[in-house]
Amino acid sequence: MAALALQLTTAGLAAVTAPDGTAKTVISQLGLTARSFVAAPTLTALPGEFKRLDIASGVAAAPNVAHITAYDTSADVWSANGFGLFLSDGTLFATFSSPQPVLSKAGVAFALMAFDIAFNADVLAEITFSNATFIWPPATEAMRGVARLATQAETDTGTDDQAIVTPRKLKAVRDALFTSLTTSIAAVMAGVTALRGITISGGGLVSGGGNLTADRTLTVSEASAAEIDAGTVGDKVVTPRRLRTVLDNVGSAIDTLRGRTITGGGLVSGGGDLSQSRTLTVTEASAADIVAGTADDKVVTPRRLGPITMVLEENGFLRFFGFQIAWGRFTATANATTNVSFRSDFPTACFSAVVSGVYNPGTGSQDNTPAVIVSTITKAGFSVFSADDENDPTCYIAVGY
Repeated sequence: MAALALQLTTAGLAAVTAPDGTAKTVISQLGLTARSFVAAPTLTALPGEFKRLDIASGVAAAPNVAHITAYDTSADVWSANGFGLFLSDGTLFATFSSPQPVLSKAGVAFALMAFDIAFNADVLAEITFSNATFIWPPATEAMRGVARLATQAETDTGTDDQAIVTPRKLKAVRDALFTSLTTSIAAVMAGVTALRGITISGGGLVSGGGNLTADRTLTVSEASAAEIDAGTVGDKVVTPRRLRTVLDNVGSAIDTLRGRTITGGGLVSGGGDLSQSRTLTVTEASAADIVAGTADDKVVTPRRLGPITMVLEENGFLRFFGFQIAWGRFTATANATTNVSFRSDFPTACFSAVVSGVYNPGTGSQDNTPAVIVSTITKAGFSVFSADDENDPTCYIAVGY
């Protein structure tokens, strides 16, 4: 089984590290307890200890792993959830605890306990055991001992460092590796064969080529100066030396171009020759310019006129250049005041609103048509009073900004 991890006590660690010459610390006894406890380094006694046995033998299998054996020849029946190791002077050296039993003994049995323990520090170089005449420690790279043979699955995985691999299992791994390598090599050779059958040929501006059974040359042809000037050849390239001639010609053309001028006319101002960047300007008219209507060297832009917003419906409005006109229909309640709301509020104020409309054109309505209550006019709407004895369909128009 796996090594049981023990907690060194403070007193035990002090005994190991104490400067007492060359004598090693001796672990001589094993204490048993049926109680589960916290294996703290501050323990000085084994909680619930019910039995103590002499250690028959022990040996260090690694700097922090030991293999120990102990006997119980009594007729006692017991089960231990934990244990402690005691030094020859009675000091509690290390403890182990588990929620489940880790050691047990039947009444008529002669108990030989052999198990591996691991300490939480590399202390075994300074420790010896009271007897080392009968012991089978776990095998390590530095210690002969007992080891388990690896299974084929463990050999294939290659991660277990505790089990020993047999030649037969190693051969199975080797055979599988050789089979895989043979398959891979065959695939590579097939790829090489296929590659030899591939051809590389020129297209577009590239000529030449062939399959890969021999060296091939792909050629890109240089255009002559005359061909560049003609500008009709499509299967050759321009090289730097040919490009230099073209650039010289372009330079002359640029010099000629720099001597030309661009100037504004009409509503456009600015300009000059092309020896440097020039700005041609069209000046935007301000709102004041538009209202004055006298400037002839500026232009009206959409932002000065707009935004133009409108709803062209029975109840709608038109808003442009800050001005708004609203219209709509409503029913004026007989002998009462009717509140009217605009389709869209005026941004600032409504100057005026007028209404018109009757239901019955007879003499009963001719002097009682709905009328605007001027004091109620706001940017959101207005109120109308009707002295008619009937509800009147009524229209309105309002202006503002």
